[in-house]
Amino acid sequence: MNRWLLLVVVMVGTFLSILDTTIMNVGLPHIMTSFGSNVEHAKWVSTGFMIAAAVSMPLTGWLGRTFGYGTVYLGALALFTLGAVSSAFSFSLDQLIFSRVIQGVGAGIVQPTSIAILTRTFPPEMRGRAFGIWSIGVMTAPSLGPTVGGLLIDLFNWRAVFIMSLTVGTAALVLSSAVLSRERDEEPAPFDMKGYLALATFLVSALLTVAHGQEEGWTSRIILLGGAVAVTSIVLFIVIEWDAEYPIMPLRLFRLPDFSLAMFLTVYRSLGLFGAVFLLPIFLMQVQGRDPLEVGLLMMPGSIVMALCSPIAGILTDRFGGRWPAVGGVVSIALSLYLHQSLDELSSTWQVIYPQLFRGLGIALVMTPVVTTGMNAVAREDTGYASWMLNLSQRGSGAFAISILSSLLHRQVIIQKDLLGASAMASGPTPRWLKYLGITMGYSSIEVQPAMRAVFGRQLGKAATTLAFQNIFFLASAFTITALVPAVLINRFGGNNRKIVK
Repeated sequence: MNRWLLLVVVMVGTFLSILDTTIMNVGLPHIMTSFGSNVEHAKWVSTGFMIAAAVSMPLTGWLGRTFGYGTVYLGALALFTLGAVSSAFSFSLDQLIFSRVIQGVGAGIVQPTSIAILTRTFPPEMRGRAFGIWSIGVMTAPSLGPTVGGLLIDLFNWRAVFIMSLTVGTAALVLSSAVLSRERDEEPAPFDMKGYLALATFLVSALLTVAHGQEEGWTSRIILLGGAVAVTSIVLFIVIEWDAEYPIMPLRLFRLPDFSLAMFLTVYRSLGLFGAVFLLPIFLMQVQGRDPLEVGLLMMPGSIVMALCSPIAGILTDRFGGRWPAVGGVVSIALSLYLHQSLDELSSTWQVIYPQLFRGLGIALVMTPVVTTGMNAVAREDTGYASWMLNLSQRGSGAFAISILSSLLHRQVIIQKDLLGASAMASGPTPRWLKYLGITMGYSSIEVQPAMRAVFGRQLGKAATTLAFQNIFFLASAFTITALVPAVLINRFGGNNRKIVK
């Protein structure tokens, strides 16, 4: 079996599964129009996919041990493709939501299974290069999703997105079936039903609480109830798993220093990956007034840099270990977020693009060392469990980061409007120069004052929004730089600290 061919095959499937996480965001308005639905109903096209992917991930370890990781990967990719078929030919919104749930289940299993397969295929001294190449698909997919989706919808309609997934998924399935081994190399283990149900309850309640916290209000009854269910279920899960003979999540893996540090850095990396991908497009559309397709194209340079630097990061990790690439990546991500805080309404295209080059470099330098270090720290029989734990921490922390950033941005806009509105110009009489400007624009002496006050109010709102974005970018940069602590500690434990786990 050719290792590198196998790598390319599983990378394509992983890329497709992650691409579908963001590709439909631009298509929701078109789906609403097609089915005559409201936004509350239509957003379950994305929410259902996200929750299904999260809930299916913990099954990876048990499925891999029971059926073999090659078989599980093929089954998950087939399920994802089947969901694409059903989505493309949906005749109601409920059918589309159900089809997206099927896709989500397949996507949630594909990514961690691909990590487990690569870990078992490549020896430790080659895993950095393998994960560096594999990361090209993982890191470019979230940025490419809205652009690819926008182009397909503009040229055809929203169903074209799923036809594309069907076409590529079928090709990936054929290639994978020719390359992947179906053999099982471990003894099956009993399924930890109690632990899984507790974990699934936590994931569903936590994700729904985070997703709806801003719109419902963080102190509303439904959100507080969701938070209470999440806390109760995670405590129950820990109690169940503590002494479980065959746990769905082996808590003993957290005794491995490098694995625990990799989990921490995965959470930090999500802020740099999802935070900028979430905040920057909104800024470009709301403040600078750019259209969605232009925004998608402006996000491309960062993705290209990620793709180019990922293999290099893999080579550096294999040669020098994960510590210094991770340190450089953290600094680069923090710098990119800091540079974003100087953006305003008049910022040029180059001022938008060049901070993303640092972000692309930083994420590439962080991701490969994190995955490689985390997977090298665990024993072969634990690769299935470790892979889904790393993946779930990324997706969960990404959803949490987006929700927190959205809430902070909303509050910052209100605060900045209050501060700017309290200025003498905003609360006092209309300045003479503003009145004169209105008169030169054709307003009468009666119309000029209310018209110019309205213009000034719009500009004040845009200025407040700009200041809010700048403050959030600065806070995100300051938070990211604290990731230097776990980054410096990586690989200080001899690299093979799995020996401490019995």
